[in-house]
Amino acid sequence: MKRLPDVVLGVALLAAAAASLLTGGAALSAGQVVQALGGSAPPEVEAVVVSLRLPRLVLALLVGGALALAGAALQSLLANPLADPFLLGISGGGAAAATLAVVALPAAALGAVPLAAMAGAAGATTLVWWMARGPLGASSTRLILAGVAVNAAASAVILLVLALATGHRLPGALAVTMGSLANASPASAWWLLPYAVLPALVLLHHGRDLGLLGTGEESAAGLGIDVPVVRRRVFLASAALCGGAVAFAGVIGFVGLVTPHLCRLVWGPSPRRLLVRSGLAGAALTALGDVLARRLVPGAELPVGVVTAVLGVPFFVALLRRSA
Repeated sequence: MKRLPDVVLGVALLAAAAASLLTGGAALSAGQVVQALGGSAPPEVEAVVVSLRLPRLVLALLVGGALALAGAALQSLLANPLADPFLLGISGGGAAAATLAVVALPAAALGAVPLAAMAGAAGATTLVWWMARGPLGASSTRLILAGVAVNAAASAVILLVLALATGHRLPGALAVTMGSLANASPASAWWLLPYAVLPALVLLHHGRDLGLLGTGEESAAGLGIDVPVVRRRVFLASAALCGGAVAFAGVIGFVGLVTPHLCRLVWGPSPRRLLVRSGLAGAALTALGDVLARRLVPGAELPVGVVTAVLGVPFFVALLRRSA
């Protein structure tokens, strides 16, 4: 029975992946999808599955896993149930920097957009933490208020950039703010892979340290944890995950808030047990949200950020009232 939740999580991830590969404008059967993945389908079917739907699925899994893993790490590090890349303005800072990079950089340097998004996310993280610090530490209320302020500033920067953007750069800048996977491609999935995997390994490496930090910084330091170094690495790794996700999929909110809480209810609060499961659950949730975004409105496609917001806002309100 102890392994049942892990089995359910694995089944949910596979089901979300299968639904994503079967969803699209062209109606394909499960057999056709399997043949396309095996390289034995007709060229037109293989083009739809391998060139369009599979990169979109991979991007959804990487983005969702990155956001959920960052959210779980930040909640553990700050001992704050409301810590989330979207609410704390981290995603907004990354989006503002990415939008500015898309508009300002020459075409030959657009490959640096993810680096700009990571820098913006790291800057927003540092700013929120500095604004929220008080005599007794960073309280939930101060963190949320700081996140609101940073999000407002990031929104102002994005609107200014969009207003000044030239015609051929405007679609790319606008895509950063949409929170959509519609422009997924094999290249984008490959580009995001190192931006997601390397920071994730850093967070997993510090899973035990995050658990000890949950007992208090003084206790963790007494057990041999270099608190400033761990805090800095976790912050930077979380910012890198959020920046990469924003650069390739735009702002997708509440995945980093909802997923760790759901996993904590099932597997308990231990960060070492929570991080991997949160990443997998976030990947499944984002892939499922993208499926809903493509199916909810016939003949149209909603941004996946809209779906995650509809799911996440009621959860956030309930959590805020509970922690008040």
